[in-house]
Amino acid sequence: MICTLTINPAIDRLLYIGELKLNNTNRIKEVCDVLGGKGTHVSVNLDILNCPNRAYGIILGENGLKIEAMMKNSKNIDTQFLHYNEGESRLNYAVISENGSCTLYTEEGAMLPKKICEELVDRLNATLQDGDYLVLSGDASNTEIPNIYNYILDRLSDKKIKVFLDTSSKGLTEGIKKKPFLIKPNLDELSQLMERDIKTEKEIIEAMCEIASEGIECVAVSCGEDGSYASYRGELYKVYPLDINVVNTIGCGDAYLCGLVYGFYKNMEFEEILRYAAAISSAAAEVNVTVGYNLNRAMVLKSQVKVERLN
Repeated sequence: MICTLTINPAIDRLLYIGELKLNNTNRIKEVCDVLGGKGTHVSVNLDILNCPNRAYGIILGENGLKIEAMMKNSKNIDTQFLHYNEGESRLNYAVISENGSCTLYTEEGAMLPKKICEELVDRLNATLQDGDYLVLSGDASNTEIPNIYNYILDRLSDKKIKVFLDTSSKGLTEGIKKKPFLIKPNLDELSQLMERDIKTEKEIIEAMCEIASEGIECVAVSCGEDGSYASYRGELYKVYPLDINVVNTIGCGDAYLCGLVYGFYKNMEFEEILRYAAAISSAAAEVNVTVGYNLNRAMVLKSQVKVERLN
């Protein structure tokens, strides 16, 4: 079973406008609420692939109940959220203009007491089975347990699970020490991790090789409109960007991760996994919401993805 964990889930309130004008009045044309949080996005994107998965997380107050209701609309998601009345889960705002520019304003989220965090870890420990995939996705700094991803992996160390880590800042620099199966930084996160500015293809490849030498089996680096790079079992790959009509880029990284997780879970060849990841991410960029994509369009795009082996 693929399992996702979202410590800090949210509602994304999408505000559609014409042209964003700074220091001026902007008229909102339409408002739409969708799921927020990187792990929940992976779960929903897997659901579109008709792939059963289990979603864990902590939700608070009325917003939390709305998040849970949204998740339960998906037929392939077993929702395992812990709900608490005190506090409120986050409400984020995404401003999406007609020219495709997207600006996301996010709340930090309530600080989660150690007791609540322990209850979540207890549930994970009681329900995860050998062979499961665990996706640790998004910011998890709002907990009284420092470096909670590391704490979780320590508690689950006796289980034979495959860990996919997609986070940033200290969560990434500390989490990589636990040697997850896969990490998926973007260029900024890769620069943070390596403590140097990384921009060129040569610099990306050098960084991936350094990380792989530390025991990380798969490193996938998303580069936005420039495509992506990956290393896996000593092989290096470049994924060329597709020619698409970009409407919204928020959530594309989560869609890319969904393709990676799905491909490994289905035991695909690695180049085919990369095609799935690139196609789903590109299809997500063509829709004007922060989660989801058109599956038929993704499969059309998959046939167009060019993957080059670099070594």
